Amino acid sequence: MRRLVTGLAGLGMLATVLTGAGTAASEPPHVPGGPCLQEDQNVSLSSVAGYDDVVQALDRIERTSQGRVSVQSAGASGEGRELYHATVGTGPTTFWLQARIHGNELHSTEAVLQILDHLASGSPDARLIRENLTVVVIPMYNPDGAEANIRQSTTPTRIDLNRDWENFAQPETVAFWRLWRDVAPELALDLHHMGEAPIVEGTNDLNQFQIGARSIDPSRMTAEQWLTNRQMAMASVEALDQYGLANVAHYPLIDITNAGLSRMLMGGTAPAGEQPVLQSPTMGAIFYEVRSVGQKSNGQLENLFRIPTMAVLRAAADGSLATQDVSGYEDLPFASQEQCGRF
Repeated sequence: MRRLVTGLAGLGMLATVLTGAGTAASEPPHVPGGPCLQEDQNVSLSSVAGYDDVVQALDRIERTSQGRVSVQSAGASGEGRELYHATVGTGPTTFWLQARIHGNELHSTEAVLQILDHLASGSPDARLIRENLTVVVIPMYNPDGAEANIRQSTTPTRIDLNRDWENFAQPETVAFWRLWRDVAPELALDLHHMGEAPIVEGTNDLNQFQIGARSIDPSRMTAEQWLTNRQMAMASVEALDQYGLANVAHYPLIDITNAGLSRMLMGGTAPAGEQPVLQSPTMGAIFYEVRSVGQKSNGQLENLFRIPTMAVLRAAADGSLATQDVSGYEDLPFASQEQCGRF
């Protein structure tokens, strides 16, 4: 890794003073954006992971990983920040894990750094995952937006990076498209926060976690992709059921072709001067939406990212993902989209 920032907090850098962040991986029937905050909520960003914190954390993990983790840059952001990603594992299946494509969706960054730290360890499940998967971890896809605490990029234009996988207007999108093409991930997972305050339909239960197994309509996927997406989704849901502290719901049904995960599944587009990937290597690509209002601690938010992500990684590594039962997928409830700040 080419850069070290000193004097900054490492992985334990998120405090309990901020809850809230933007919305999702696609255009649902509600208004996107964030953060979703209560009217009287006290917000401080002083303890939230910034770009320099991520740089230091990645440097520490790489240095102490005994060669298990490699950190590289995919390119530079619009403001010139390195677009760092880490690789851990040497297995035949490549797993793409990205966080904070929306700059104000905060706690996914901390969660993936914790996951990376664990995957670099000597624990049995970390060894299993490293032996069977090559995991590409992007803790901060949108560093300029993260530093500005906004959903979008900042320059040369201010746009949603998760709507740029057809036009490729932003350098971040071009860089990460090339990385996706080069590493050819079979599986992909994208971490987000909700921008609203939903409840599980038919109940008064606050909805803490939404599963997004379809950024595009299943008719645009192959049968294998649609099955894999549901298998990843149900492995995630079952892990949270065991955790017991989340009311799970479907993300709204959408069909957005210019989102990152959508184009990973579909292929067919490329930045100027590049050849489109016509036969996509990605057989499964889903996203999480974690509630960002009403939690008692940031640790709870991070758990809601970390627990299902680790479950999917283990299932992909030990082969059980391929036999995951998806019969309960259609029975998952949806959530009603309540006005931000109502609860």
